[in-house]
Amino acid sequence: MSQQGPALLAYDGSPSSATAIAVAGRLLRGREAVVCHVWSGVSQAVFRTTPATLPGVLGDAATELDELDSEAAANVAAEGVELARSAGFDARPWAPRRQTKTWRAILDAADESGATVLVCGAHGISGVGRALLGSVSTSLVHHSRIPVLVVPHTASEEAMSGPPLLCYDGSDGARTAIAAACELLGARRALVFHCWESWASEAPALAGVSATVQGMAAELDEIATEQSRDRVKEGIEVAERAGFEAEGLSERAPGPIWMAALDAAEQHGSGVIVAGSRGLTGVSAALGSVSNGVVHHSRRPVLVVPPG
Repeated sequence: MSQQGPALLAYDGSPSSATAIAVAGRLLRGREAVVCHVWSGVSQAVFRTTPATLPGVLGDAATELDELDSEAAANVAAEGVELARSAGFDARPWAPRRQTKTWRAILDAADESGATVLVCGAHGISGVGRALLGSVSTSLVHHSRIPVLVVPHTASEEAMSGPPLLCYDGSDGARTAIAAACELLGARRALVFHCWESWASEAPALAGVSATVQGMAAELDEIATEQSRDRVKEGIEVAERAGFEAEGLSERAPGPIWMAALDAAEQHGSGVIVAGSRGLTGVSAALGSVSNGVVHHSRRPVLVVPPG
Protein backbone atom coordinates (compact mmCIF):
# COMPACT_ATOMS: atom_id res chain seq x y z
CA MET A 1 0.00 0.00 0.00
CA SER A 2 1.37 3.37 -0.96
CA GLN A 3 1.87 5.79 1.93
CA GLN A 4 1.86 8.98 -0.16
CA GLY A 5 -1.54 10.32 0.91
CA PRO A 6 -1.84 13.12 3.47
CA ALA A 7 -1.36 12.77 7.19
CA LEU A 8 -4.50 13.36 9.25
CA LEU A 9 -3.55 15.37 12.34
CA ALA A 10 -6.09 15.13 15.18
CA TYR A 11 -6.04 18.51 16.91
CA ASP A 12 -8.11 19.83 19.81
CA GLY A 13 -6.23 23.02 20.69
CA SER A 14 -4.39 21.52 23.67
CA PRO A 15 -0.62 21.72 24.25
CA SER A 16 -0.45 17.94 23.89
CA SER A 17 -1.97 18.00 20.43
CA ALA A 18 0.36 20.84 19.47
CA THR A 19 3.31 18.69 20.60
CA ALA A 20 1.98 15.82 18.49
CA ILE A 21 1.93 18.02 15.38
CA ALA A 22 5.43 19.37 16.01
CA VAL A 23 6.93 15.91 16.54
CA ALA A 24 5.02 14.47 13.60
CA GLY A 25 6.47 17.20 11.41
CA ARG A 26 9.95 15.90 12.18
CA LEU A 27 9.06 12.25 11.63
CA LEU A 28 6.78 12.61 8.58
CA ARG A 29 8.80 15.10 6.62
CA GLY A 30 7.48 17.02 3.64
CA ARG A 31 3.95 15.58 3.62
CA GLU A 32 0.58 17.09 2.97
CA ALA A 33 -1.62 17.16 6.05
CA VAL A 34 -5.25 17.57 7.02
CA VAL A 35 -5.76 19.12 10.45
CA CYS A 36 -8.91 17.57 11.86
CA HIS A 37 -10.88 19.11 14.72
CA VAL A 38 -14.11 17.31 15.57
CA TRP A 39 -16.97 19.23 17.18
CA SER A 40 -20.49 18.26 18.26
CA GLY A 41 -22.51 21.43 18.88
CA VAL A 42 -24.90 22.31 21.69
CA SER A 43 -27.93 20.62 20.11
CA GLN A 44 -26.09 17.32 19.84
CA ALA A 45 -24.27 17.54 23.18
CA VAL A 46 -27.28 18.70 25.26
CA PHE A 47 -30.40 17.65 23.40
CA ARG A 48 -29.04 14.67 21.44
CA THR A 49 -30.87 15.92 18.38
CA THR A 50 -30.82 18.61 15.68
CA PRO A 51 -32.21 22.15 16.13
CA ALA A 52 -34.91 21.43 13.54
CA THR A 53 -36.56 18.95 15.89
CA LEU A 54 -36.64 21.39 18.82
CA PRO A 55 -39.70 23.61 19.42
CA GLY A 56 -39.79 27.35 18.67
CA VAL A 57 -37.38 29.56 20.57
CA LEU A 58 -35.44 26.56 21.85
CA GLY A 59 -34.67 25.46 18.30
CA ASP A 60 -33.64 28.99 17.30
CA ALA A 61 -31.31 29.26 20.29
CA ALA A 62 -29.77 25.86 19.56
CA THR A 63 -29.20 26.85 15.94
CA GLU A 64 -27.46 30.06 16.97
CA LEU A 65 -25.28 28.26 19.49
CA ASP A 66 -24.40 25.59 16.94
CA GLU A 67 -23.31 28.27 14.49
CA LEU A 68 -21.03 29.75 17.15
CA ASP A 69 -19.61 26.29 17.86
CA SER A 70 -19.02 25.78 14.15
CA GLU A 71 -17.09 29.04 13.93
CA ALA A 72 -15.07 28.15 17.04
CA ALA A 73 -14.23 24.73 15.56
CA ALA A 74 -13.10 26.34 12.32
CA ASN A 75 -10.85 28.67 14.31
CA VAL A 76 -9.29 25.77 16.22
CA ALA A 77 -8.67 23.89 12.98
CA ALA A 78 -7.10 27.01 11.45
CA GLU A 79 -4.85 27.33 14.49
CA GLY A 80 -3.80 23.72 13.99
CA VAL A 81 -3.04 24.43 10.34
CA GLU A 82 -0.65 27.21 11.34
CA LEU A 83 1.12 24.85 13.73
CA ALA A 84 1.29 22.17 11.05
CA ARG A 85 2.74 24.56 8.50
CA SER A 86 5.33 25.69 11.02
CA ALA A 87 6.21 22.00 11.49
CA GLY A 88 6.78 21.59 7.76
CA PHE A 89 3.44 20.22 6.60
CA ASP A 90 1.50 21.49 3.59
CA ALA A 91 -1.68 21.66 5.66
CA ARG A 92 -5.37 22.42 5.28
CA PRO A 93 -8.18 22.40 7.88
CA TRP A 94 -11.05 19.96 8.35
CA ALA A 95 -13.65 20.56 11.07
CA PRO A 96 -16.31 17.87 10.76
CA ARG A 97 -19.33 17.84 13.01
CA ARG A 98 -19.50 14.73 15.14
CA GLN A 99 -22.62 12.65 14.49
CA THR A 100 -21.16 9.58 16.17
CA LYS A 101 -18.29 8.81 18.50
CA THR A 102 -15.31 11.14 18.16
CA TRP A 103 -12.87 8.41 17.15
CA ARG A 104 -15.27 7.22 14.48
CA ALA A 105 -15.62 10.78 13.12
CA ILE A 106 -11.82 11.04 12.92
CA LEU A 107 -11.55 7.71 11.09
CA ASP A 108 -14.31 8.81 8.70
CA ALA A 109 -12.37 12.02 8.04
CA ALA A 110 -9.25 9.94 7.38
CA ASP A 111 -11.17 7.83 4.87
CA GLU A 112 -12.69 10.83 3.12
CA SER A 113 -9.39 12.69 2.89
CA GLY A 114 -7.45 9.67 1.65
CA ALA A 115 -5.05 9.89 4.59
CA THR A 116 -2.39 7.20 4.83
CA VAL A 117 -1.30 7.95 8.39
CA LEU A 118 -3.14 9.34 11.40
CA VAL A 119 -1.47 11.40 14.14
CA CYS A 120 -2.88 11.79 17.64
CA GLY A 121 -1.59 12.82 21.05
CA ALA A 122 -1.25 10.61 24.11
CA HIS A 123 -0.06 10.82 27.68
CA GLY A 124 2.65 8.16 27.60
CA ILE A 125 3.14 6.45 30.94
CA SER A 126 -0.22 7.60 32.30
CA GLY A 127 -2.09 5.81 29.53
CA VAL A 128 -3.21 6.69 26.05
CA GLY A 129 -4.77 10.11 25.65
CA ARG A 130 -6.12 10.61 29.16
CA ALA A 131 -5.99 14.42 29.01
CA LEU A 132 -5.93 15.05 25.28
CA LEU A 133 -8.45 12.73 23.68
CA GLY A 134 -9.75 10.61 26.54
CA SER A 135 -10.31 7.12 25.12
CA VAL A 136 -10.17 8.42 21.55
CA SER A 137 -6.54 7.62 20.79
CA THR A 138 -6.98 4.14 22.25
CA SER A 139 -9.92 3.55 19.92
CA LEU A 140 -8.01 4.95 16.97
CA VAL A 141 -5.17 2.49 17.55
CA HIS A 142 -7.57 -0.42 17.85
CA HIS A 143 -9.84 0.43 14.93
CA SER A 144 -7.79 2.32 12.36
CA ARG A 145 -7.11 0.67 9.02
CA ILE A 146 -4.14 2.97 8.43
CA PRO A 147 -0.99 3.47 10.56
CA VAL A 148 -1.47 5.59 13.69
CA LEU A 149 1.37 7.71 15.07
CA VAL A 150 0.72 8.16 18.80
CA VAL A 151 2.76 11.01 20.31
CA PRO A 152 2.98 11.32 24.12
CA HIS A 153 3.30 14.76 25.65
CA THR A 154 6.77 13.72 26.89
CA ALA A 155 8.10 13.44 23.33
CA SER A 156 10.75 15.94 22.26
CA GLU A 157 11.54 17.27 18.80
CA GLU A 158 15.28 17.32 19.40
CA ALA A 159 16.14 14.81 22.13
CA MET A 160 14.81 11.74 20.32
CA SER A 161 16.68 11.90 17.05
CA GLY A 162 18.06 8.34 16.97
CA PRO A 163 17.01 5.67 14.45
CA PRO A 164 13.50 4.19 14.53
CA LEU A 165 13.24 1.05 16.64
CA LEU A 166 11.54 -1.61 14.50
CA CYS A 167 9.97 -4.33 16.65
CA TYR A 168 10.34 -7.55 14.68
CA ASP A 169 9.17 -11.09 15.44
CA GLY A 170 9.14 -12.68 12.00
CA SER A 171 5.40 -12.25 11.45
CA ASP A 172 3.66 -10.83 8.38
CA GLY A 173 2.39 -8.02 10.60
CA ALA A 174 5.93 -7.04 11.56
CA ARG A 175 7.00 -7.06 7.90
CA THR A 176 4.03 -4.88 6.99
CA ALA A 177 4.92 -2.46 9.80
CA ILE A 178 8.52 -2.14 8.61
CA ALA A 179 7.47 -1.53 5.00
CA ALA A 180 4.96 1.13 6.04
CA ALA A 181 7.46 2.79 8.36
CA CYS A 182 10.03 3.08 5.60
CA GLU A 183 7.53 4.81 3.31
CA LEU A 184 6.17 7.09 6.02
CA LEU A 185 9.22 8.12 8.01
CA GLY A 186 11.90 10.50 6.91
CA ALA A 187 14.62 8.44 8.61
CA ARG A 188 16.79 6.10 6.54
CA ARG A 189 18.68 4.43 9.37
CA ALA A 190 16.81 1.95 11.55
CA LEU A 191 17.39 -0.50 14.39
CA VAL A 192 15.70 -3.91 14.14
CA PHE A 193 14.80 -5.13 17.62
CA HIS A 194 13.99 -8.62 18.88
CA CYS A 195 14.10 -9.88 22.45
CA TRP A 196 13.67 -13.22 24.14
CA GLU A 197 12.60 -14.42 27.57
CA SER A 198 14.94 -16.48 29.72
CA TRP A 199 14.21 -19.82 31.32
CA ALA A 200 17.37 -19.73 33.41
CA SER A 201 16.36 -16.36 34.88
CA GLU A 202 13.71 -18.30 36.78
CA ALA A 203 16.58 -19.79 38.82
CA PRO A 204 14.92 -19.08 42.21
CA ALA A 205 11.86 -20.99 41.05
CA LEU A 206 14.10 -23.81 39.82
CA ALA A 207 16.08 -24.00 43.05
CA GLY A 208 14.15 -27.02 44.25
CA VAL A 209 14.46 -29.03 41.06
CA SER A 210 17.26 -31.21 39.84
CA ALA A 211 20.49 -30.00 38.30
CA THR A 212 19.35 -31.72 35.11
CA VAL A 213 16.29 -29.48 34.84
CA GLN A 214 18.38 -26.40 35.58
CA GLY A 215 20.83 -27.48 32.89
CA MET A 216 17.98 -27.88 30.42
CA ALA A 217 16.86 -24.34 31.21
CA ALA A 218 20.34 -23.03 30.44
CA GLU A 219 20.39 -24.97 27.16
CA LEU A 220 17.00 -23.53 26.24
CA ASP A 221 18.41 -20.04 26.84
CA GLU A 222 21.28 -20.79 24.46
CA ILE A 223 18.79 -21.90 21.82
CA ALA A 224 16.63 -18.81 22.41
CA THR A 225 19.68 -16.56 22.08
CA GLU A 226 20.63 -18.09 18.75
CA GLN A 227 17.07 -17.98 17.45
CA SER A 228 16.77 -14.32 18.43
CA ARG A 229 19.97 -13.47 16.59
CA ASP A 230 18.68 -15.29 13.50
CA ARG A 231 15.40 -13.40 13.78
CA VAL A 232 17.27 -10.10 13.92
CA LYS A 233 19.28 -11.02 10.80
CA GLU A 234 16.03 -11.82 9.03
CA GLY A 235 14.54 -8.51 10.20
CA ILE A 236 17.55 -6.61 8.91
CA GLU A 237 17.01 -8.17 5.49
CA VAL A 238 13.33 -7.18 5.59
CA ALA A 239 14.23 -3.62 6.59
CA GLU A 240 16.91 -3.28 3.91
CA ARG A 241 14.55 -4.57 1.22
CA ALA A 242 12.07 -1.90 2.37
CA GLY A 243 14.76 0.78 1.98
CA PHE A 244 16.27 1.22 5.44
CA GLU A 245 19.94 1.11 6.33
CA ALA A 246 19.45 -1.29 9.21
CA GLU A 247 21.34 -2.61 12.19
CA GLY A 248 20.16 -5.28 14.59
CA LEU A 249 19.66 -5.62 18.33
CA SER A 250 18.88 -8.87 20.16
CA GLU A 251 18.21 -8.57 23.88
CA ARG A 252 17.11 -10.81 26.74
CA ALA A 253 13.97 -9.41 28.34
CA PRO A 254 14.49 -9.04 32.11
CA GLY A 255 10.79 -8.26 32.47
CA PRO A 256 7.84 -7.71 30.11
CA ILE A 257 8.88 -7.62 26.46
CA TRP A 258 7.24 -4.23 25.94
CA MET A 259 9.46 -2.85 28.71
CA ALA A 260 12.55 -4.27 26.99
CA ALA A 261 11.49 -2.48 23.81
CA LEU A 262 11.10 0.81 25.68
CA ASP A 263 14.49 0.34 27.35
CA ALA A 264 16.13 -0.31 23.97
CA ALA A 265 14.52 2.80 22.51
CA GLU A 266 15.74 4.83 25.48
CA GLN A 267 19.27 3.45 25.21
CA HIS A 268 19.55 4.29 21.51
CA GLY A 269 17.61 7.56 21.58
CA SER A 270 15.09 6.27 19.06
CA GLY A 271 12.86 8.94 17.59
CA VAL A 272 9.96 6.51 17.15
CA ILE A 273 9.05 2.92 17.98
CA VAL A 274 7.39 0.90 15.22
CA ALA A 275 5.10 -2.03 16.01
CA GLY A 276 2.40 -4.00 14.23
CA SER A 277 -1.17 -4.25 15.43
CA ARG A 278 -4.23 -6.27 14.61
CA GLY A 279 -6.63 -3.35 14.12
CA LEU A 280 -10.15 -4.19 15.24
CA THR A 281 -9.09 -7.03 17.52
CA GLY A 282 -6.53 -4.95 19.36
CA VAL A 283 -2.89 -5.80 19.72
CA SER A 284 -0.86 -7.95 17.38
CA ALA A 285 -1.18 -11.69 17.67
CA ALA A 286 2.50 -11.86 16.77
CA LEU A 287 3.63 -9.36 19.38
CA GLY A 288 1.13 -10.49 22.01
CA SER A 289 0.68 -7.68 24.50
CA VAL A 290 3.84 -5.92 23.33
CA SER A 291 2.32 -3.26 21.08
CA ASN A 292 -0.35 -2.54 23.67
CA GLY A 293 2.25 -2.13 26.43
CA VAL A 294 4.49 0.02 24.25
CA VAL A 295 1.68 2.39 23.26
CA HIS A 296 0.39 2.80 26.80
CA HIS A 297 3.75 3.33 28.48
CA SER A 298 6.07 4.92 25.92
CA ARG A 299 7.54 8.37 26.42
CA ARG A 300 8.39 8.35 22.71
CA PRO A 301 6.23 8.42 19.60
CA VAL A 302 4.90 5.01 18.57
CA LEU A 303 3.86 4.12 15.03
CA VAL A 304 1.28 1.35 15.18
CA VAL A 305 0.67 -0.31 11.82
CA PRO A 306 -2.38 -2.51 11.14
CA PRO A 307 -2.01 -5.59 8.94
CA GLY A 308 -2.32 -5.33 5.18
